Amino acid sequence: MKWTFGLALAALAWAAGAEASQHEGLEAVRQRGYLRICADPANLPYSSNDPATPGFEVELARLIAGELGVAARLEWHATYQRAMKPLRDGGCELFMGLPVDRRFREGNPWIAVSRPYYTMTHGLVTRADAGSLTIVDLKGKRVAVELASIAEVYVAYRDVVRGLYKTQEQAFEAAARGEAVAAFLWFPLAAWLARGRADLKVVAVSDENLAFPIGAGVRKRDPGLAEAIDAAIERLLGSGRAQELLARYGIVTAPRTSRESPFIPVQDKDPREAGRSLFSTACSRCHGAEGVGGGPGGSLPRLRNYDGGFDKFYRLVWEGRKNTAMAAFKGILSPDEVRALYEYLTSLPRQ
Repeated sequence: MKWTFGLALAALAWAAGAEASQHEGLEAVRQRGYLRICADPANLPYSSNDPATPGFEVELARLIAGELGVAARLEWHATYQRAMKPLRDGGCELFMGLPVDRRFREGNPWIAVSRPYYTMTHGLVTRADAGSLTIVDLKGKRVAVELASIAEVYVAYRDVVRGLYKTQEQAFEAAARGEAVAAFLWFPLAAWLARGRADLKVVAVSDENLAFPIGAGVRKRDPGLAEAIDAAIERLLGSGRAQELLARYGIVTAPRTSRESPFIPVQDKDPREAGRSLFSTACSRCHGAEGVGGGPGGSLPRLRNYDGGFDKFYRLVWEGRKNTAMAAFKGILSPDEVRALYEYLTSLPRQ
């Protein structure tokens, strides 16, 4: 009986806590005197729990908290493990570094994203004596990219030889060692990794399809907080303090005026033709030409004439599969592009 009563008390306490978290907002933050910020403890140049080098998103979050008249409290969560779950579950009120993009908002309807505080672009890391190189100049040459990244899909359309690596840091090291003519990375990370390297240079790549405005995210259910964060960022940009902070980390791109981000579009009118093109660049390496299977001994799944239904197919492509080589393509492909892949595979003659 005591055990049952204890469980009931615990349930009531949990419900009270959940109810309270649903009513967090600007006034609650100000009353307690601090803003909780979810951040990765080891993700430089974005964030770090090292006081000497906190990362530009941690520093900017502290400035935002100051604009609200409160202190900043960092809640450390490894984003590669939990991503935005702590924000959703009430573990913090602010999450930096989210795309200001319609598709992202549609996929996460509980999040409100602020105006952008900078534009995420890509950069080429090359030898300092390599001359003036562009993506066009690298046709037929080996370029190091992260596996299943936006950069990999982008260079596939430019006829370069892709050197595939598990992380962007590994791709950077490949270019530094001379295994590749260049590495194609997110610009902030490229600039950070190349700091102090006289033998390397980073060249920003100007392409609308590779420019992503980045803002700060809060829960929509927190009254008044989204508007306050947005206004704080506007003031920090207007005073130049945000740009000055970003420049210290090698980031000099100005925020875009548009509040939309042009993820790689499906431009073909026929979704099956668009799917064929996407499959050849993003999927065929593992799943074989026209989905006939691939990998060692053809061990990777055969996708030709997939008959699991669109919902299952979408979930597998969007979320990936844990402990397998199947990466998540959320943020790399759009929902329309996943549909195009499905239309293409299911339209192939049966074998």
